Amino acid sequence: MDRLTKKEMRHSEQVQHGGQVALVMVLIMTVVSAVVVSVAGRVTTETRIQQLSKDSSEAFLTAQSGLEEAVSRQESLNTTAVGEDRSYKVTLENIGQDGLLTDRVSAGSSIDIVLNGSASLQGVRIYWKSVTSSPSALFVSKVMDSSIVDLAYDTTGENGFTRVTSGGTLNGVEFTHVTNQIDLDATVRRIRVFVYGGAAILGFQPVGDTLPVQVVSYKSEGSVGTGAETIRYGLNYEESRDKRTPEVFDYALFSYGSIIQ
Repeated sequence: MDRLTKKEMRHSEQVQHGGQVALVMVLIMTVVSAVVVSVAGRVTTETRIQQLSKDSSEAFLTAQSGLEEAVSRQESLNTTAVGEDRSYKVTLENIGQDGLLTDRVSAGSSIDIVLNGSASLQGVRIYWKSVTSSPSALFVSKVMDSSIVDLAYDTTGENGFTRVTSGGTLNGVEFTHVTNQIDLDATVRRIRVFVYGGAAILGFQPVGDTLPVQVVSYKSEGSVGTGAETIRYGLNYEESRDKRTPEVFDYALFSYGSIIQ
């Protein structure tokens, strides 16, 4: 094999070095292009998120406006436009007439069932089940204009309590205990139920007629139009028909305590 001259070897090295430089330049340009696309994509995404956040806030405020209007008027509101691309709609639902289920009622707390305006109601059954390891007991007061009749129920029948052993199902919920029918007439304005022992879930079943409305639920939906899309925000507010004073006043009254603001 012929040996290369020094001139030919230098020319070969220059060709290889030039090719490597060109390859490195192509790689650098590719990386820079990728970075530019990535940054542009991030800016676009952040701008979109900020716009959605702004629209969501406006939808919330719109729903809040509709809710305040519905509560003040105590009625449902059809879709109402507020400006060019904003609107709200509020639906009202009356709860408790065919039976009422409560959330967890802590031991020592009470719940009132309003009976005004239900002259045909013959009675009510109270369902309950404990939600702790401690058994629950109920102290029931039938409140009239000039007197109160007290009843008490537990699982042992001791100390003046009426023993309750059976349970049942109310509105799809299984309960471990249910009282006998507690008779009512037009003179009974409300029944107040205190929970003792352990916390419990309660259910109230009317007999002979429906109960008066116990809770009014308002569901408000605010909408903000954004071109082809619409952002919606929902709010739910429940208002009890029971206008009695808070339980802390009862505690102060019966314990001879005082209330300090």
